[in-house]
Amino acid sequence: MKRIFATVAFGVLLCASGARAERFSQGSRPHAKHILVGLDTEFGIPLGDYSDVNSVGAGAMLVGEYPVMNMVGLTARLGFQAHVSRTIGANLSAHVNAIPFLLGTKYYMGGEREGLFGAFELGLFDLMSSVDTPGPRGSVVSNSSNDVKFGMGAGLGYQEERWNARVSLHTQDVGNFGRALTITGGVGYQFAAF
Repeated sequence: MKRIFATVAFGVLLCASGARAERFSQGSRPHAKHILVGLDTEFGIPLGDYSDVNSVGAGAMLVGEYPVMNMVGLTARLGFQAHVSRTIGANLSAHVNAIPFLLGTKYYMGGEREGLFGAFELGLFDLMSSVDTPGPRGSVVSNSSNDVKFGMGAGLGYQEERWNARVSLHTQDVGNFGRALTITGGVGYQFAAF
């Protein structure tokens, strides 16, 4: 837990010092900032042990981005990821859907908010698990649970005007890091600026 807080503190310090450096280099000239709003599509594949109880999925994320400087943006993403049921054995099927709420940063390697970027995110995953088992007389008994977990992830992407494509690796539960890994990919579009 101390490592997580140290990582978050280091990231905040890095962003703050970068913003201060840009203000210093700009002098007193004004710099218009906007909150960019968009939508990301996602296709996810669980990895390792997680793929034993969960299958492929897809979803959409509402995205907000605040440009701190030309190369760095602060992000917030909220969405839903639905997964197909995975058949386990002869009579058991399971899946884990997720509602992620993630805060993070985007670093544009080419500057000017175009080209290759790296992203780091952390936040909460509301994991909705469902297991279906055969019941009496051919019926199906469904057991479900809902858990909120702390997760994080990192990814790479490419931004071209309002469009972007991204590939990310997330753990949906830091406490069980290797048992909740998912690789996601998708395309996004920024449709508004406020």
